[in-house]
Amino acid sequence: MTTSIVVAPRRRGAALLLGAQWVRYLAQLLGMILLARLVGPADSGIVALAGTLAGFAAVLGDFGLSMAALRAPTLTAAQRTSLFWVNTLIGILATGLVIALAPPFAAVFGNGFLVPVLAVLAPAFALRSMSAQFRVELNRSGRLGRLAAAELVGDLTGLGAAVVLASLGGGALALASQGTVAAVVTLVLTAALTPWHPGWPRRGADMKGLLTFGGHTFLVHALNYVSSVIGTLAVGKVANDRTVGLFSRATQLVNLPIDQLITPLTRVVIPSLADASDPTPLGDRLAKYQTVLSYPVLAYLSLFAVTAEPAIHIVLGARWDAAAEYVPVLAVGAVFQTLGYPQYWAFVATGKSGLLLWCEAVGRILMIVLVVAVAGLGPLAITGAIAIGQFVLWAAAFLVLPRAGVPSAALLRASVRPVAVFVAAAAVASVVDRSFFTLLDALPRLAATGGVWVIVVGTALALVARRDLRSLRAVVLRR
Repeated sequence: MTTSIVVAPRRRGAALLLGAQWVRYLAQLLGMILLARLVGPADSGIVALAGTLAGFAAVLGDFGLSMAALRAPTLTAAQRTSLFWVNTLIGILATGLVIALAPPFAAVFGNGFLVPVLAVLAPAFALRSMSAQFRVELNRSGRLGRLAAAELVGDLTGLGAAVVLASLGGGALALASQGTVAAVVTLVLTAALTPWHPGWPRRGADMKGLLTFGGHTFLVHALNYVSSVIGTLAVGKVANDRTVGLFSRATQLVNLPIDQLITPLTRVVIPSLADASDPTPLGDRLAKYQTVLSYPVLAYLSLFAVTAEPAIHIVLGARWDAAAEYVPVLAVGAVFQTLGYPQYWAFVATGKSGLLLWCEAVGRILMIVLVVAVAGLGPLAITGAIAIGQFVLWAAAFLVLPRAGVPSAALLRASVRPVAVFVAAAAVASVVDRSFFTLLDALPRLAATGGVWVIVVGTALALVARRDLRSLRAVVLRR
């Protein structure tokens, strides 16, 4: 028995998945605000530092097999069962490894409280590994509404548990519990909502192609992960827990909409790109996705970069004010990160995992080296090194992408207008803010600077991006 990717439009399911993701985004934003009021920067810094080690279990636990399974045209019953047990075994081993490494990791950073925090964090990743194949099955069968519901309920339950524990004085342990509670609920719901269930492991499943692609994808994700946490690790070595908390929260605020959009979009995009019945050239389809992704994400990054100081003061409170200094530099790096995702989708959809690994290795290794080299100069220099690394990642993929059969120029043309609109808006609003609004209280300053940004964006969109707006409207209506 085999299963194949559902190649029907699945518009209702995709809309439900993306809609639920925005609800998750709003819930996480609200939760972040509540938890920031209940848990200070120092405790948040401890959890962020612990997360740099615990998060590796998530990368190792998946081993790239979810993406391999998602893009495979067909999966036999034996392959599906094998994928479940391989994911589960690796996830359990990875979680055990993190717990075993907790004491020496705590010793390196001179903070024994990292050990219990890691003990609370680590189980989440074994649980997510166990749910991985259930989520793939829901995705492949077109049951995206069920997938969205399971993940949304899991996230909301985890957030609720964290808020309750934090209000009772749980501090860092309250924050650490959020992911584990969410993972338990998501596993239970995805298993209950998936018609398929695994049998006992057995030999004979053809896993070579899945493991090869998964191995390349794992190396890409591992490099991605190390480069994404190297900043937190470096700040942890040169600064105190409070500074780590501020840096981590700034990074989280910048990346939150990207993180919330990329997972559901990838689930929709990869099967769509793998649909051989679609006569539209691959480059044109990717350019459409580049436009769909760029406008909302770059709008957020542009606005947040110029309003970070008053926005953070109002939303998180005065003790988080110092996080604002990292936001503009992190936003620059996030722009190139956003532009790079369609390149990533192109490599995955065409099966060019080796090329993807080469591009990622160049950019990620350079980023890691730069961060280590400038760490002694302080957290802001570390932030700049991360932004430079993101640019190199985008540039390397731009040069290599034609070898995957996708013209880089198509993606570049699709990104020029949104980049121009939101860079111009950020530049004008920033100059006006620094010239006239810095002495205002936080709320009127936010309103004034945001108002300038809105005027510039509206004018620029009317002048240069009307065709893109029509395309976005058509995409939304089709969904």
